[in-house]
Formats: sequence, C-alpha cells, structure tokens
Amino acid sequence: MKPSFVNLPKPFLVSVITDTDPAHAIATIRNSEFDGAQAYDLHLRSLERRYHNEDDLGRIIRSTHRPVMLINYRGDATWKNDATDEELVQSHLIGVRAGASACDLMGDLFDPSPLQLTKKPEAIDRQKRLIDQVHSMGAEVIMSAHTFGAHLPTEQAVEQLIEMQSRGADMVKLAELVNSEDELLESIRTTVELRRNLKVPFIHICMGQYGKLHRFVGAMFGSSLIFCVQKYQPGALMDQPLLHAAKAVLDKLDWHVDRMVE
Repeated sequence: MKPSFVNLPKPFLVSVITDTDPAHAIATIRNSEFDGAQAYDLHLRSLERRYHNEDDLGRIIRSTHRPVMLINYRGDATWKNDATDEELVQSHLIGVRAGASACDLMGDLFDPSPLQLTKKPEAIDRQKRLIDQVHSMGAEVIMSAHTFGAHLPTEQAVEQLIEMQSRGADMVKLAELVNSEDELLESIRTTVELRRNLKVPFIHICMGQYGKLHRFVGAMFGSSLIFCVQKYQPGALMDQPLLHAAKAVLDKLDWHVDRMVE
C-alpha cells in the first residue's frame, strides 16, 4: 500500500527534487531524509524524458519509504518542456504505476487558461475522469493553480480553490506572487480563510521576496506543508527555503496557539 501524501501530520516538510537523472535524484532524496524531509516532490520536467518509464521512476520512488508526489507542468522561462498535456498526463500515470503516492494536476489541464483554472466544461469533465483514474490506481491528486505573477484578492483565491476542490482533488494548491507588504498581509488572511472554507487540505505558497516569509507563516496558519530544497544548486528553486532551516523554524519556534498558558 502506498504511503499517503495528503494525510501526513501537518505542517510537513517536502524536499523538491529537480535532478536530471535517477542517480542524482536518489542521492538528493537520501540526503534530504537526514535533513528532515517527510515527503518528496519529484519534478518530472526536470528529469530527462528518457527516464520517464516504470523502471527508472520506480528506482527513484523505492529509494525512500516516504511518500513521493509527482509534478509535471508545462514549460516556462525556468524549465523547458515541449510535452503536450496528454503527454504530461501519461508521465504521471507511469509514475503512479511505478509507486508514486500522488500527482499534481494543473487546474487548467487540457485547456491552458488565465490563472491556471479552466472553466471549459469539456476540460473539467476530462479532469474529473482523470482524477477518478488516478484514485482507482491507489494514488492521490493535488490540483494546483499558479497565477503567473498575479496576486489574487482573498475572496477570489478562496473561490478558485473551492472550484478546484469540487473536481474531486484530495488536496488543492495555490501559488501566487506577493509584490509588497500589503499583499503579504492579505496573503496571510487568504491562508486563514482557506483553512476556514475548504473541506480538503490545501497548499498556499507565495513567491518573490515578499512571499518568502509566507512560506513559513502560511504553514503555521493552515497551509499543509513547506516546499524546501536540500541545497541550493543550479536548477534549484531559490525562493524555497533550505530543508534544514525550515525544520529548525518549525522545531524551535513556539508557534502553536492551542498550548495552555499560565
């Protein structure tokens, strides 16, 4: 039985794996475990396409007893990826057959759309059928939206994730850019409102210099996890905190509000 990604005790630490080949990915996973990783986020668009098969993905996934989530987004300025949406899906399904616990599906899968959320009925129906297929294979689905530089007002963010939740995802995710202190403060309010209004676990992360603090604070207000890197190197996501630093913050900052105070 696959370990659950969605049901880990929250907040938990996820090590992001952006290596290009299985040997380096396995080494990063093993090093991450000593730094406190509780789960892994394997970026398939970083892993060379020739390794998108059950044998190689299985070797990576079996290198840890902790849950592995798969991500395979379209290409952007950071990562080149010329795969079609259908090809992205096939890599996910291969990875699930190889043992992955979860996969991250874009909210505009089958219909590239603003704010990465399709409203096209045909695309939504295909997403729902794909989610059912992943579930039938014993894996979980995270549905995500990246706003590509936009900052969403709280009410719009909540509405968007409720819509994604309605498609059958086990967890929903919003990644947005925070450009100022005012937007940072609103993003904290957004995290709280997501916790109050969603029925499934969620991930709310903010990018950019003003968003870096939210990666810690968001986890304290209800976001399920902190995405981390084991070390900074070419190809790593520099907005993400180092794994050992994130663990130190959660371990040493007395941030729980339900503790009895005398």
